[in-house]
Amino acid sequence: MTKIKIEGMSCEHCVAAVTKALNNLEGVSKVVEVNLKTGQAEIEGNPDRQALIHAIEEEGYQAEVIS
Repeated sequence: MTKIKIEGMSCEHCVAAVTKALNNLEGVSKVVEVNLKTGQAEIEGNPDRQALIHAIEEEGYQAEVIS
């Protein structure tokens, strides 16, 4: 499982945008959770970590893979 810290999300629309962006990435088998309160996402699969960050940043948020 990969955990990502996301900064800049402020509403459920943000959560939906990040979830959709992550679901569209090659190597992501499941978006387990994008949590507005904690500012973290958890995904299953084996995607490229830079691709994760890039996809989230394309939606307008800051991202960092934390595990």
